[in-house]
Amino acid sequence: GVDGDAMGLGLLPLVTHFDRQKLLRPTRAAFGDTTHEWATLADVGFDGYEIRHGRTEAGSGARVALRNELGEAIGWQQGSVLGVYAHGLFESSAALSALFGVGLRTLDSVFEGLADFIDEHFEPSVLLRLIQP
Repeated sequence: GVDGDAMGLGLLPLVTHFDRQKLLRPTRAAFGDTTHEWATLADVGFDGYEIRHGRTEAGSGARVALRNELGEAIGWQQGSVLGVYAHGLFESSAALSALFGVGLRTLDSVFEGLADFIDEHFEPSVLLRLIQP
């Protein structure tokens, strides 16, 4: 089904118009002139993907903070609140560095490290025994 009318959390003055067609596509996104806690993301770009039904329009007070490569608004900010449609922000080393000031491991690299650790230290049958009833 398609989501209908419902109140959101009210953290950003946005209105979303839902469509039947789901949008799922890879995207190259870039932040514009962000402020407050998000100022370090200004001009940071990253590869991610969009997944959503419909389109969102900003009301009074919300500013566009993130655009995709087509120039479409996919992120908005009002004060300290930031909302984005682009998934993959925390897999971007540039975004993590901008947010936290140091080079951090991306989510993908953390999961790869966990998989390598399991391969090295667990017998293959151990995991099967853990998930079997």
